[in-house]
Amino acid sequence: MSVLAARRLDAGHGRRVVVPGLDLEIEAGTVTALVGPNGSGKSTLLMTLARVLRRQGGEVLLDGEPIDARSSVEVARRLGVLPQTAVVPLGATVREVVEQGRFPQRGAWAMLRRRDDGALWRALGLTGLTDLADRRLDSLSGGERQRAWIAMTLAQETGVLLLDEPTTYLDVRHQVDLMRLVESLRDEHGMTVVMVLHDLNQAARHADRVVALRDGRVRADGSPAAVMTPAMLAEVFGIDAVVVPDPVTGRPLFVAR
Repeated sequence: MSVLAARRLDAGHGRRVVVPGLDLEIEAGTVTALVGPNGSGKSTLLMTLARVLRRQGGEVLLDGEPIDARSSVEVARRLGVLPQTAVVPLGATVREVVEQGRFPQRGAWAMLRRRDDGALWRALGLTGLTDLADRRLDSLSGGERQRAWIAMTLAQETGVLLLDEPTTYLDVRHQVDLMRLVESLRDEHGMTVVMVLHDLNQAARHADRVVALRDGRVRADGSPAAVMTPAMLAEVFGIDAVVVPDPVTGRPLFVAR
């Protein structure tokens, strides 16, 4: 079942079209990784699917209906979005930032405080930030801030997560923790995740599907085994590489020559 779809989608900035006439279907309960070189249109596509950027043509469907027919609150209740960069609120604590994720769910009459607190602490626990809840966000490291933004997205309790380079600023340990979290959200909660990743081996190891873009067009789309090939790496990224089985997962692992 398709939960999010692009039909002949034109996406870009101002009058410049970055992604022309793209068709894409995102199946419910799957993890999809968007990969490609800088400027390939990954983030532009993701933010247009999220309705953060206005589409220039075509349409985006959410649960089979045009996303533009829904109110901002309705979209926020269904889609959790982590942008590439976020502005740090002056003086705000981690708890206050994560609480922002509850606003779409509270609605005009507000949710019961106990339920909101539960969602807040679950999000903080999943991202390892419980002990930092009362720290000011502007006093944290880049990696800790990134985890706070992820926690805010999780606090929305949506069925779909759109993550733009979620491992940015994270050290290796927290990158591993985040990818495990993404897998558990899919496996245990049936969530749908679409994420932009620069680490191809990370994408191949943790995603059900990899979509490789170059110049705004899909050049490869399928399982990691189908997409991660020497031919794709040469065409999309311009690198000469060998692909071998990951000794732990058996999934494809590339090594540049």
